[in-house]
Amino acid sequence: MGMRGKLVSAAVILAVIGFVGILFLGLDEKAATNPGDRAIDFELKDIHGKTYRLSDFKGRPVVLNFFATWCPPCIEEAPELEAFGREYEGAQLLIIARGESQKRMEKYIRENHSQLIYLLDTKETVSEQYSVVGQPETLIINEDGIIVERFSGPTTKDYLISLIEKRT
Repeated sequence: MGMRGKLVSAAVILAVIGFVGILFLGLDEKAATNPGDRAIDFELKDIHGKTYRLSDFKGRPVVLNFFATWCPPCIEEAPELEAFGREYEGAQLLIIARGESQKRMEKYIRENHSQLIYLLDTKETVSEQYSVVGQPETLIINEDGIIVERFSGPTTKDYLISLIEKRT
């Protein structure tokens, strides 16, 4: 093998090592958002401008539900979430409104007479931290701040209660 062949081989090896390194670094830096991982703290405001932090609820199970007003499955599950939020005191429910404006959420809440806490993730920063690509997506976080359940698709009040009571 000539000098040129050795240089090409070395360049290919360095490129492969660099690519693999970037993959590992990228995966390592990716937010931990799966069952068994510590939940990422965040700070978002509701439609009234009140700031909420996930860490405000440490010591209590939390259900995070990622939601959008234009999402049919989200609208389908909304009455179940309302019932859960109204009737179940064993966990705090926080609805993360993905990409929604304050005005649109005010209208949705008013028209649906919702009593839930909707947190505005207008720029989808929290959604990205939690690697949410669709909605509805639900995470259950135990009293120690560890994600114990994550699933996509609509849910029911009874299913949420059963998961919380099994896993927290």
